[in-house]
Amino acid sequence: MILLASVAESANKVIFVFEIIALIIGVCMIIVGLVQNKQAQTGLSALNGGNEELFSNSKERGLDKVMSIWMMSLGIILFVMTIIICILTNTIV
Repeated sequence: MILLASVAESANKVIFVFEIIALIIGVCMIIVGLVQNKQAQTGLSALNGGNEELFSNSKERGLDKVMSIWMMSLGIILFVMTIIICILTNTIV
């Protein structure tokens, strides 16, 4: 009985650590999103029918490309972390 309680307590600690890591990744995503260079008003131009940049040939370069790669990487890591947290929560606890 005591062994089962200690296993559950250590499992809760592991889940808590994963949740803290997911929180840190989420905050990093917010910071990277704020640092990223704003593109043209794509959201507003979609609402009012503007498509001046629809067929433009523009590539991301330099800091914009690095920030896009970081945002994609952090998003994938956050997705995997939440799946791991969900699996651990449903199987262990």
